[in-house]
Amino acid sequence: MERNLLIRQSTTSSLFQTIPPERVGLQGEYDHHGLAKRVSLAFRQNFSSDEISNLRVTQRGAVVLLVGKIPNQRLFIRLVNVAMATAGTADVEVNGISVGYSLKNYLEVKPSQDTLARLQKLVSS
Repeated sequence: MERNLLIRQSTTSSLFQTIPPERVGLQGEYDHHGLAKRVSLAFRQNFSSDEISNLRVTQRGAVVLLVGKIPNQRLFIRLVNVAMATAGTADVEVNGISVGYSLKNYLEVKPSQDTLARLQKLVSS
């Protein structure tokens, strides 16, 4: 009986000494928001500040949550790939991501009336 107690104690103590991958901080310490911080660091290392300036990274357990605005779908795919490559990430949730330029940017580069007329003909035929 004493042997069983020792085995149980050693198993229990080793469980509490292991940090779940999603809770590992930037320096290897326990951090409740460790995964989000490591993904944010990976983004800063892999993307320009302009590309990620309107992006917020949080986590829910082992799920990385991305919220904000990004300029294009190509960047979106790259962001998800970097987040998924971060140790401890089980999934990436992107509800709330706005992909594309603002109306102001569209109006600055809007197509000409001739181009819109040709496009309308193509759509109508």
